[in-house]
Amino acid sequence: MYAIKKLFEEFKNSPSIIYFLLENKALTIGFVATLAFVVRFVLAVQSQNFSDALSTSLEFSSIISASVIAVLIYFKDAVNFQIVKKISRRPHTVVFGLGEFSTALLENEIDRGKSYIIFEKNTQNDKIEYFRKYGFGVVTGDALLKEHLDKLNFETMEFAIIALGNDRLNIELATNIIDYYIDKDVKTPIKLVVHIINPDLNALFHQKFITQQKEKKAQIDIQTFSFYEEAAESFFEENFIDGEDDAIMRSDESFRIVVAGDGELASNIVYQAAKIAHLPNENRLVIDLVDKNAEAFKEKLLKRFTGITEVVDLYAHNLDNETPAYFENETLWSGKNLTHVIVCYDDEEKNINIAIDLFNKTYLSDAVDGTLKTRVSFAIFNAYHMSGKVDADKESFKQFYSFGNVKNICTREHLLDEKNDLIAKLVHFGYAQEYDPWMLYDLRDEEMMQKIIRKWFDASRLSDRLSSKAQSKHIDMKLKALGLKKIVSSKNSSELLKKNREILDAKLAANRDALGLSDTFLQEYSKELEKFYSGKPFEVKYFPKEYKTMFEKLIRTEHNRWNAFHYLNGWKHGKTKNKAKKAHDCLLPLEKFKKPELQLSVIYDMYAILYIPNYLANAGYEVAEVRKK
Repeated sequence: MYAIKKLFEEFKNSPSIIYFLLENKALTIGFVATLAFVVRFVLAVQSQNFSDALSTSLEFSSIISASVIAVLIYFKDAVNFQIVKKISRRPHTVVFGLGEFSTALLENEIDRGKSYIIFEKNTQNDKIEYFRKYGFGVVTGDALLKEHLDKLNFETMEFAIIALGNDRLNIELATNIIDYYIDKDVKTPIKLVVHIINPDLNALFHQKFITQQKEKKAQIDIQTFSFYEEAAESFFEENFIDGEDDAIMRSDESFRIVVAGDGELASNIVYQAAKIAHLPNENRLVIDLVDKNAEAFKEKLLKRFTGITEVVDLYAHNLDNETPAYFENETLWSGKNLTHVIVCYDDEEKNINIAIDLFNKTYLSDAVDGTLKTRVSFAIFNAYHMSGKVDADKESFKQFYSFGNVKNICTREHLLDEKNDLIAKLVHFGYAQEYDPWMLYDLRDEEMMQKIIRKWFDASRLSDRLSSKAQSKHIDMKLKALGLKKIVSSKNSSELLKKNREILDAKLAANRDALGLSDTFLQEYSKELEKFYSGKPFEVKYFPKEYKTMFEKLIRTEHNRWNAFHYLNGWKHGKTKNKAKKAHDCLLPLEKFKKPELQLSVIYDMYAILYIPNYLANAGYEVAEVRKK
């Protein structure tokens, strides 16, 4: 009995052994049958004639072989049950649905030591056995049946990634999980990452979530995503919208990007560009839309992002890529301050063909001469060998790059976005608090984390949460304006804060001295916020009168970014703030702030700049100087 228990423990800790034996049944059966035959024959031949011993041994070996396979199958199911049970005891992630994107995510995670349980309805999905042999837990069944959720442990579940292949099914499952979580009165935080392609369904889901959570105290965070949204966001994380250098940022000129496409990816590229394109000198972004039905696509964008014309200029060019005129339009494909050409149809074959034609028919001469400054990017989702060759061979394909590879996009970093979430939580938590230049939170302190989490999970502030996330994504642009960048660091947060503060403060010292904005002054000024929120008389001790210094320009930049986020998400200016109607009295340029209560809000814009060292230190980033090439 002890030996069997010991064997089970070995198999439980090494599931790959079982899967190797089962996947190589012929080898397993052959080896076991041969061994059983030899042993039985040696024993039988001593008491039987050769013929009888041979017959007895063959019969015995076939019985043993079948039994071994049966035992292995039993062990496989038992081991899987134990793996699920073991994973459920510790913090883990559950992935609902084994489609293309979920599979790409899990393949990226095989060797990273994270804890995952897969919930899949289709028991014939060949990926189930593939992931089981690597030690992932698997639960089979229909997750939409609430009783099946009892198979999971929500007390230790940190993330639930929902990607069943259909928007409505994903929303239904997310709603079921929210109901289940609340009904069971689960106390631990959870983040639901829900795949929703249709923007209208996305908006409805968020609205339903807000309504459902009004009176609840459950710590449920919601993040919706689509592959195209992740691909667009990833593109602008890897590419500054104003180009690699700071020439445009140092000027006050408008700049352009060309978006060739008409689908979901193109829509998301436009949205992300409009969110991020806010520079210190208020350079206006112009987006040229190119497609044979570009006018129709533009109307689609105007309907989807109702305030987009407040943020960027959109121009439509009805051009068919099957005609020479498409590639011969010099005004479109060249010109001053054209930073990006982004070929981003939802059809990757079309993207490849257009990119090749652009190289050969439009940019060949400049590419060969090395004078091509515009970065030409084309979306390829499944990492063709050719895309790697184009990216690697920069002698031949100067300034041509692919993006959007499913394997690169569907990573834990992109989908769960933990670093930016942490920064957003810190932004959210510090809202309206007294200024402290050495503010650093001990994230190992359970009481402190509970304070941060409680404020973050206030469901009535969902729009503030999303705005804080957008703010965290703009930090790189602010750093670039100061000639800085962030890099991942292994130093502790205290060391990082000291280094980060030193570098950023040195960049802004002259500006702040000229404006009289010392740390002492700002600490006193920030106390006016408490007076304002408690209905007491307050004083506006500082508000920008002109925007000549970089610090003042960055204050304006942050406010413009905040305005853009709200315009793009359907908000409008209103005389009073009304979240239900998506109206806000701050949706004006800073220059038009006349009321004292509006002018006082400039403190938040200053926080967005001055707290960058603190946010980054807490998230494990070091601020460093950008070396000029």
